[in-house]
Amino acid sequence: MQYRKEIDGLRALAVLPVILFHGGFSWFQGGYIGVDIFFVISGYLITSIIIDEISSGQFSIINFYERRARRILPALSIVLLFTTIAAFILMPVELLKDYSQSLVSVATFSSNIFFYLSSGYFSTASDEKPLLHTWSLAVEEQYYIFFPIMMTTLWYIGRKRLISLLVVLSVMSLICSQYLSKIGAVDANFYLIFSRAWELFLGSLIAFVNLNTLIIEKWKREFIGIFGLILIVFSIVFFHEHTPFPSFYTLIPVLGTCAIIVFSDGKTYVGQFLSNRLFVAVGLISYSMYLWHQPLFAFLRLKTIGDPGPVLFMGAIALTFVLSIMSFRYIEKPFRNKVTFSGSSIFKYSAASIALFISVGLSGHLFKGFENRFERTTYADTIKYSPKRKACHTSGSEYLKPDSACRYFGDNINWASFGDSHVVEPSFALAQMLEQDSSGLLHLSFSGCPPALLFDVKNPGCSNWVKESLKYLENDESIENVLLGFRYSAFLYGDHKSTYPNLPNQDPVNKFTELYQNSISKDSNYREIYWLSLNDIITRLLNSGKTVYLLYPIPELPVHIRKAITPLTAFGDKPMFDLEKSTTSDYYFNRNDFIISKLDTLKYGHNLVAIKPFEILCGSQYCPAVADGKALYFDDDHLSVAGASKLISESIYKK
Repeated sequence: MQYRKEIDGLRALAVLPVILFHGGFSWFQGGYIGVDIFFVISGYLITSIIIDEISSGQFSIINFYERRARRILPALSIVLLFTTIAAFILMPVELLKDYSQSLVSVATFSSNIFFYLSSGYFSTASDEKPLLHTWSLAVEEQYYIFFPIMMTTLWYIGRKRLISLLVVLSVMSLICSQYLSKIGAVDANFYLIFSRAWELFLGSLIAFVNLNTLIIEKWKREFIGIFGLILIVFSIVFFHEHTPFPSFYTLIPVLGTCAIIVFSDGKTYVGQFLSNRLFVAVGLISYSMYLWHQPLFAFLRLKTIGDPGPVLFMGAIALTFVLSIMSFRYIEKPFRNKVTFSGSSIFKYSAASIALFISVGLSGHLFKGFENRFERTTYADTIKYSPKRKACHTSGSEYLKPDSACRYFGDNINWASFGDSHVVEPSFALAQMLEQDSSGLLHLSFSGCPPALLFDVKNPGCSNWVKESLKYLENDESIENVLLGFRYSAFLYGDHKSTYPNLPNQDPVNKFTELYQNSISKDSNYREIYWLSLNDIITRLLNSGKTVYLLYPIPELPVHIRKAITPLTAFGDKPMFDLEKSTTSDYYFNRNDFIISKLDTLKYGHNLVAIKPFEILCGSQYCPAVADGKALYFDDDHLSVAGASKLISESIYKK
């Protein structure tokens, strides 16, 4: 097919927003849509080549996969090699084990499935996973496995019927995407090919359009092309982390990309804009840029406390450009040359590199992250979450109903826990102590769910779960005591890690449903609404005869506990910071000022008891990450089983 400079320019428009988004630059909060642009481009180019070769009787599935191997594997192998060396030197034991598993998944083109299965509380923070970005490569490779086979097998049915089939498959995939978005299956929707294939299919569909015979007036081409560019820029600037994605919203950048490919050739304004030398140059190295940026960003974040800041990120971006230019010149271009590397040598090198990385990855997994790289501390063995977390902590629209919730350990279930993930470990610790008296606990917790009784949030299932759980507790007379708690300030102001030591101040408005936002006054104070709802829950529990043990905010660490206890490199021996002085008391009280001031207004007594983690876990000036030789946390904000046991034994179960 004929080379089009504007397609390389479009690649630049895809990769730069992705990199700037991952670097945390606020003007590119929707930069993640760059991946969707890549999907459309990939579907278009691959299908165009297949159509041309099938039409001329020259298509070979072997040659197809050889081209894919030349394009993808050499640069990927170099990045994996250097990333693996860096991971061995820099990553804590558990994180290196996770990395090793992801390395195997990348080598087997299944990393999208791996990251889907390993997502959640128990995985490395997403922005600290060096190979997270390879999920999109896996989606494309899975598409390349079945799509050319489907095309060659069904070519005999004719172009019109084949186009109709692709339309049907596209619609089915898009509907799947929207459905998964609606039910809150965020990870499945984001990572798996079923909800992403429609973007590649649309690229494939426009490949059936013969651009040379497409008769349309120039001003219409110009208008459609400019409109397509506007759609892409709009998505980059105005989409954000709360935009359902992928979903029907994804049609905006995808259709914008299709419009540019179909209508903006080199003679149009948009085509000329994208064909400028700078855009084309970036487009040519865009694959290497995409490969290099995430490992650099991940290791940068892994070894800094709080957000690295724009200066360090700009340095990492500059290094990304340097490494990408070198990769393109010395790796990508030579391996695409059939004279330098024959088809048979490409397959041999590919097989060798895949075997190597699978072997290294399996070794990292089997040898448990090569534990001997660092001196083993007693803290590491106590970084544990509740054994009941996976079975009893619920989420999504298909949540665990209160009447089906976990009950443990004693036979006399006269206690209940009620809240978000911050009550999970305290619930387990409490239940262990209750068992001594043959009593037990009803476990009610929902991931990332605020006390949404009087308002509705976008977190699927959360609001209904709160209402159902509260009503269930009110009607269950056997429940005499309720441990109530939430991660208040994270909902009200945002997560703390990216801004530490500065305080986050995100407006919680985007967490409320649009329907609810439209039902109240525009100048409503959403934090006050949160408090009124929490207060109403407390009041209703008290009115139903329960004794409420109200959990104040749990102190947060500036970084994940495993990062905190691990030396900077495998050659060092000191932790990242003083583990007994992890967070200052000033930070704790400033961070939680709003909710503490509200909680302090309540009238505590026999039926309403305040549980104050700061007074139990912290000193006058600092909150520690460890105490008595044990880790108090299993990540950066959730108490470990040991931490929760200390909290409960010195409050509710204080003898």
